Amino acid sequence: MTLGHAVAAAAVGAAANLDAVVAHAGTTHAGTPHWLLGALTVLGIVGGIVGFRVLREGGRSDRVGAALLSLGAVAVIAGTIGLVEIQIAPEATPDWTEWFPVINAVSAIVVALGSLVVVRWKWPERPRYVGLGLLLAAWIAYPTLLPQEGLTNPLGYCLAAAVPAAVLYVFYRDADTAFPRVLTARIPALTAVVTFALFGVFYLFSAGTLSMNPDLTADIAGQGFVTPYQVASPLVYWPALEFYVPAIPLSGYVSLGSLLLVGILGGLVASNAALAARQLTTGGSVDSPRAVVGTVTTAGATACGCCAPAVYGAAGALFGAAATPVYWAFMDPSSPVGGLFFAASVLILTGSAVRASHDPACAIPRESESSGAAERAA
Repeated sequence: MTLGHAVAAAAVGAAANLDAVVAHAGTTHAGTPHWLLGALTVLGIVGGIVGFRVLREGGRSDRVGAALLSLGAVAVIAGTIGLVEIQIAPEATPDWTEWFPVINAVSAIVVALGSLVVVRWKWPERPRYVGLGLLLAAWIAYPTLLPQEGLTNPLGYCLAAAVPAAVLYVFYRDADTAFPRVLTARIPALTAVVTFALFGVFYLFSAGTLSMNPDLTADIAGQGFVTPYQVASPLVYWPALEFYVPAIPLSGYVSLGSLLLVGILGGLVASNAALAARQLTTGGSVDSPRAVVGTVTTAGATACGCCAPAVYGAAGALFGAAATPVYWAFMDPSSPVGGLFFAASVLILTGSAVRASHDPACAIPRESESSGAAERAA
């Protein structure tokens, strides 16, 4: 099967399944104007930035900074979920999607060659980085290169298991004992748990896995159900449970594949958040220039890992039908955008966590604290 035939089949399949996409038109969501949801998201971002700056300054205002950062995160999640719930699904597949398989293959080649070149230049003694880059390149190219998008191919399951295994191996070799020790401190551990929970909720809603504004038919209105079926994401078919709880109302599905993605991205985001919390609570952002870089990189990497699934929901709410190209870029299974965002998020979050774990501010106990205690004992 040629790349053109593969994308044609994917486009036909996507058009046939548009009824399953949560799609809502209009200017309100459950009586709430779209502009208010957008304003809530923007205010949350501003509150998070202010809270982060307050935490960076340290002193007695730490609790205020933590409160602002937490409220900002909740506001961003609530506003974004509201925007995602009003996605507009286009009815026709544009012709330019025929180029997706070609772009997909080229993107995978660029990621693979880039991994070889960068690792050879910067870290020639760490070939495991090349391995992770090649696995992510294979993740991007997989739906294009295999017949019928490889939805039932055993290689897809092997690849889905190999990527998190490679990430764990990189952590094991390069973060060594530094990262586990960070989690023994109360504030970083609590930060990791809360961040993972918030990211999981945000990701599941923004990716369309969960919805509190379901499209109901006359057959299921007022009736709850739980039924098994299969979901073709990521890479292959995964067993799933579809459900609808009318009392909330909440609908969606839970699949092994969605749990895998939440585990990979949520774990990396939570790890970065824990390391950032350790840097801030120990004053590393002031004592060490390396900690400043690590904290800023952590914040940027975390934002990158979170923003991808909700881009179309926000764009569709703000620009309506004009955001149709964004829909096909993010929602079409043959599009390279989703795979590129995933690969970039994994690389940035993993690199940021490994780099930050070696910062002196993340040591347990801190180097300055241990030396000070030794001097007092003497």
